[in-house]
Amino acid sequence: MQQANSISLRHPLPEIIQASWHRCRHYGMSPHWHVNQNPLTDSELHLQQDRHHQLRRLALREMRILEHTLASTGRILLLADSTGIILDSQGDNAFLGRARRVSLMPGANWREQITGTNAIGTAIVERRFVQVLGQQHFFDENRFLACNAMPIMAPTGHLAGVLDISNHACESIHSPGRLVRHAVAHIEHDWVAEIATDLLVRFHPHPSWLNTPEEGILTFEDGLLTGASTRALAYLGLSPASIHALHWSEIFQHRPMYGQQELRPYHTPGIFYADVGKACTASARIAATETAHTGPENLEDLKDEALRRAVEAENGNISAAARKLGIHRSTFYRRLNRTS
Repeated sequence: MQQANSISLRHPLPEIIQASWHRCRHYGMSPHWHVNQNPLTDSELHLQQDRHHQLRRLALREMRILEHTLASTGRILLLADSTGIILDSQGDNAFLGRARRVSLMPGANWREQITGTNAIGTAIVERRFVQVLGQQHFFDENRFLACNAMPIMAPTGHLAGVLDISNHACESIHSPGRLVRHAVAHIEHDWVAEIATDLLVRFHPHPSWLNTPEEGILTFEDGLLTGASTRALAYLGLSPASIHALHWSEIFQHRPMYGQQELRPYHTPGIFYADVGKACTASARIAATETAHTGPENLEDLKDEALRRAVEAENGNISAAARKLGIHRSTFYRRLNRTS
């Protein structure tokens, strides 16, 4: 314990790290401990991955993009669920090997109560971006790591998981925090668009940023706010508790109408440039363009895939799926019968 205190005195720790170290001491931990992980078995990991299939599908797409950016940089990408269990890892094979020696791998749990101060575990507690560099890790054995983690919030406002970029603490850092935050913004943006069932609102203080992941994105059902990206809530000065609690009339000073328009919110000053549309348009586009690895290869197959995804999203309710895609139920039935 004395060494832990001396390190914090020689190298003043950021407030967020100090708070984490305090929690670790409260748990009765010592920096000299060796962490005995009990990673999930392969079958247990597969079950956990299945439970988070939507999070993984969106996150893995961003991780593959980042993997090309980080190729041969000695960095790894990690996706964890909201309890700290690592679901997936990608990146530099050499560093992945070293990371595995401290159980930084799928199936291991990196919440603070098990692995002390670390970016994934501390981000889960703090619900914000966390960077933990070298000596800032509570446990001695983890101090070769430099980690950058960003929480991923589901459209309903609850914590869904954490995306992390890690590398050796001795290596130079080229904006991994910016990269991981940008990737999470993409994930949250697309997730909100996917769950929309009625009204989809895209907005930004500058019109040129509309239809990019920089925009805020909201969904409404019969006027009730049902989904929002973290960025949208920040723009509007709202908390996650606003989701499923506030109606349109409590957020914006104008009645909703379709198309491009200016919106003036109640909770923040200024105006936003917005594009308001039916959710079915965005949902159909996403369903039709986001295919599986072994999925359809031509336009007609893409249309069929969109129908199948819409039915799955509505738990087999074909009438609801037809309404969501904006087509007549009989047309939907004919198309499904053709593909069956």
